[in-house]
This record gives sequence, C-alpha cells and structure tokens, in this order.
Amino acid sequence: MTRTDPSPVLSGSRFDYPLRRVRELCGGVVVELDVVSSLDAAIDALCDEVGRSLDDAQALRLVPYFGTLWSAGRALASHLGERPALVRGRRVIEVGCGVGLPALVAARLGAHVLACDAHPDVLALLRRNAALNDAVIAYHPGDVADPEALVASLGTADVVLASDVAYEAGLAEQVAPALARLCRPGGRIILADPGRPLFQTTVNALEALGYRSEVEIRRARRGDDSATTGAAGTDSEQEVFVVTFE
Repeated sequence: MTRTDPSPVLSGSRFDYPLRRVRELCGGVVVELDVVSSLDAAIDALCDEVGRSLDDAQALRLVPYFGTLWSAGRALASHLGERPALVRGRRVIEVGCGVGLPALVAARLGAHVLACDAHPDVLALLRRNAALNDAVIAYHPGDVADPEALVASLGTADVVLASDVAYEAGLAEQVAPALARLCRPGGRIILADPGRPLFQTTVNALEALGYRSEVEIRRARRGDDSATTGAAGTDSEQEVFVVTFE
C-alpha cells in the first residue's frame, strides 16, 4: 500500500504555514521551491490574532509576504539565469530575499551567496529551499533601516540584488543608501520592481550617489494567490523593470 506524505508545513515563530511546491524556469536554471500555500489564508490567520495575542505593530512585522513568489523576484531571477557571467564566482547579496528565488539562481550559477530579510520566519523557509536545490546560502537577519548592521553582518559584495523593496515611503528612502553600502567599488546593484510609484525615488537616490543605470523591461508571472493578483486563481503577467546600477 502506497503512503502519501502529508503536505509540508513551515513552523514559524508565531504561526505554522502550510506549503506547496512549485517549479520555476529562470533562464537556463530550473529551481524547485516551497512557498506558503495560501497567502490569503496566512494573512487571515494573522488578522485573527490582532487584539488577542498581537498588537498592530507586531502584526505588521509578521505579515507573511515573504512566503510567496512576486513578479519582480521572478523577473530578477530570470535576468540572472540568462546572464550567468554576472554572478558566477562572485560574492552576491540578496536583500529582502523572502523565498530566495534570485539567491537560489545565483547560487546554482556558482556565486557565493548571502541573503537577508527582516521577517523572523524567512530563515526556516530559505533553508528548506536551499536544501531542495543543493544550494549553499549564508543567511543573516537584517533590515535596510539599519545599513550599518547590514554591512557588519553581511560585509560587501560584487553584486547586490533586491526585488520589490520600495513599496513604502520609508523603505524607498532607506533602500538606496543601504544597497550602496553593501556594494563594493566597481560592483553592481540590480533592482527589480513592477513599477510601484515609489520605485523612482530609489532609482533617483542611487543615481544621485553616482551610479549609472540601465533598464530592462521584462514580463513576468504574478503569483497565483488572490493576495498577489487581486483575483483568486489567476496567474497573469505584468511588466517588471529590472534596473542595473554600476
């Protein structure tokens, strides 16, 4: 008699997240990874605890956006997968890594990869996904709000990656100096964003620091959860701006 394994569950700091496995083709690299099965359900579970075990500030820090695939992360991962020489043999840092798709692609292409994120449950998920892909990724918790601490824990890199990190006014202002501190002289910063209004703030700030930018516009799939698409069950594409700063 064949036994079916139960669906995997990620044990988080406050919540357990049912997971599902997906496969992504990123240029010439195929990546398997676990993602939160339903972002909507995870957010509902979080909201149920507001006013009971969590206050508003705690809940904001625990919103599980880290656990899904976003179009910007897909676009950045594909950008790397089509250009192995960008990362092969180089030291690479992904900031705000979430499920870690770009970091995984870079590691599979032969980069020495470090990753960071501010959400307390990212480490457990990134470990799972690294193991699924026989990838080595060093992880350190960190937030762009404290670039000094980021550099102290991560050091600097030849290539610094980030996707979908300019979604709040405070973040958009903090991202540029943090990424610039992490980037070695002569290195590259590669950002991906679906054209959020605040993204230009980050682009302008990096250019004001002396970086030259080059833009690639890609089309990438959205997530398949209603929290990321606006309609349950859809999986449409959207334009993503992948901007390289040197």
